[in-house]
Amino acid sequence: MKTAKVVSVSPKGDFSFNGKTFYKFFVTMDNGDSGEYNSVKADQDKFVAGAEVEYEITSNQYGNKIKPVYNGGGGSYSGGGYSKPSYSGNNDDKQKMIVKQSCLKAAVDLLKDKGAKSTDVLKVADSFVAWVLEADKKEDTTYENHFSSREEKIEVATAIVNGQSDDLPF
Repeated sequence: MKTAKVVSVSPKGDFSFNGKTFYKFFVTMDNGDSGEYNSVKADQDKFVAGAEVEYEITSNQYGNKIKPVYNGGGGSYSGGGYSKPSYSGNNDDKQKMIVKQSCLKAAVDLLKDKGAKSTDVLKVADSFVAWVLEADKKEDTTYENHFSSREEKIEVATAIVNGQSDDLPF
C-alpha cells in the first residue's frame, strides 16, 4: 500500500468484459507512480487530481495497474470501506482544485464549437476561476467603468441592440 497525491487523471477509452462496460483512466501520482485504473463508472471518483489517496500498484505484461485501497475487512460491512478523500472542512487547496476543474469544464463547454485553441480555453477557465474565487474583485464594477470613453459605450450598446455583437468578455 502507498499514499500519494494524484497529479492527473486522463480517460483512455472503454472496454466490455462479462457484459459490463469498464472505463480506463491513466493516473499519475506526485511520487512518480503511474498506471491504468479501470472503473465501471465513466465519472469515477476514486482518483481525483489534487487528492491524497491510498493505492496499490502492480505490474504485468500490459503495464502498471493502480487501484484504490479499500479499508474494510473484519467481516462487518461498512459501506465498502473505501475512504474517499474528504472535500469538506477548510482544505483550501482541495476546494481550489474543485473550482478549477469545474471552470475548465465550463470553458470547454463554452468554446468547444467555436474553434478555440487550448490556450484560449485555459485563459477563459482562469478568468472563471478568478471570478469564482473573487481574486480580482473590484469595488466599483458598474457598466460605466468597463469602457474607456463615451463613444465606446455608445458603440457597444448600439451593436448589442442591433444584434451585431456577440463580443462577450468570455
